[in-house]
Amino acid sequence: MELADIQNTWREHDKMLMENIRINKDVFKNILTERAEKKIRWMKAKTIFSLIVPPIFLVIFFISNLKYRPDTNFIIGAILFGAVFITSYIWTVQYFIKLSQIDFKNAITTTAKNLTELRRYKYRNTKLGYTFIPFVLIGTFMIFDIPLFSTNSLLPFLLILVTMIVSIYTTFKFSIDESFKRINQEIVEIEKLEKE
Repeated sequence: MELADIQNTWREHDKMLMENIRINKDVFKNILTERAEKKIRWMKAKTIFSLIVPPIFLVIFFISNLKYRPDTNFIIGAILFGAVFITSYIWTVQYFIKLSQIDFKNAITTTAKNLTELRRYKYRNTKLGYTFIPFVLIGTFMIFDIPLFSTNSLLPFLLILVTMIVSIYTTFKFSIDESFKRINQEIVEIEKLEKE
């Protein structure tokens, strides 16, 4: 009789332990999911800021001492600046749409796949955006009728170039990588919990 009581008590404790493990896994999964969702919300907020600032900048740009001239330099400069500005803005809108489609209620493998696609999209567009910066600079110089290769424009041009190089380095080294690295780590942890 004692052996049967011990076995029953053992089974009861085993069931309680398994239930506690399941609850702990669910709580841990919820914590990881919440942290990843918080990071996505922060990325959305930064993207919304990136969507709001350019139109304000554009209005300030055109209100400044810009003199509209019907000459070729002004028109080419406006086309260069406008084309890159509009393209970049469209890419930001598309990035925000893709970012909004990420949902942690879906299967974790689908979410991980969507995040990988989003990261590739962000990398590609950021690289192309930095490639287009010289065209924006040339367009700006042409719009404001600033000579490109004069002694007066050499120092600002060098400062812009140095700032651009530092910006490229920090963006690719820290900003994009770190944003997605944390989310991917949490997704890996969630996948491990689901497999167990």
